[in-house]
Formats: sequence, C-alpha cells, structure tokens
Amino acid sequence: MVKNLLVKTVYSLGYFSYLIGRRISKSKDNMNISHKLVHYNNEFVLRGIKDKRVEKVAILLPHCIQNYNCPHKVTSEIENCKKCGICKIGDLLELKERYNIVVKVATGGTLARKFISEEKPSLVIAVACERDLISGIYDALPVRVYGVFNRRPNGPCIDTDVSIEEIKKVLSIIWKK
Repeated sequence: MVKNLLVKTVYSLGYFSYLIGRRISKSKDNMNISHKLVHYNNEFVLRGIKDKRVEKVAILLPHCIQNYNCPHKVTSEIENCKKCGICKIGDLLELKERYNIVVKVATGGTLARKFISEEKPSLVIAVACERDLISGIYDALPVRVYGVFNRRPNGPCIDTDVSIEEIKKVLSIIWKK
C-alpha cells in the first residue's frame, strides 16, 4: 500500500511538471520532458515485471495508426484488417496471433480507460502521441503501462506510424523469462 502511494505520488509529480511545462513553454523542451517521463516510466515497468510472470498483456493503439482512407475500420474489431500493408495494423494483428495477446484500437482516452477496466491486463503496451501517452499512463495506474510514442509524418491524428520493432522488443523481454 505504501509502495502504491509512493508510485502514485511520483507519477503525480511528473505529470504535474509535464502540465506546467506545457503551459509555460510551447517549445520542443516540453517534448523532452514527456520523453524523459515515458523513458523513466518504461524502465520502472520493466523493473517491476522482472522475475515475475506477466499473465495478460494488451496492446492499446490510437485509431490514427490505421490508414485514414481504409474502408475496413478496426476500432471495433482489429480482425477487420485485411493486412494490405499500407499501415501497421496488419503487423500488430500478427503480433496478437503470435503472442496470444489482446490488441485494441481506441478512438480516445475514455475508450482506452474502459478497455483497461474491462480487460484487466497485467501489462499494457500503449502507443500514442506525447500528450495522450503521458495522461494515459497516469490514468491507468496502478496498471503497468509501457509507453511507445507514435510517429506523425503527416502531422497529428492522421496516418501515424509506430515502431513494430520496439513493441517486439518489449514482448521478447516479457516472454524471455
């Protein structure tokens, strides 16, 4: 109980400093703060699962990972993907099948929180932009969330990308034990 309180306090201070940084500065310095917070969080998550069995892993994705013009919407069922290769949803679907994990595409924070509440995973690998990832990690506490920033070659919220290799790396760490 004391440990959970300490963790919540540390995350609250980090999240609070991130929010203040956003208000004070619109520069790239704030992105550095968010990257440092997520890096620290990820190290903490990996240390926390070291030498422990992870029962249920879930990957949580933003809807903007899917190609904007795709007629096969995956927000309700990722299995709707036809694996055409235009976006990374097909690769993530293969990870779902290979590792027997839950993969969900959420259209926003409310659905993401609902998914975590319903599925009750012991670890979430979450993909999102800086702001959404920081707030999502905080909102999901005490569930462990490993954060992966999405790449935004076309700007925010449309045809974003993710490093499948980073997700594979985390999965291999989990099941290497």
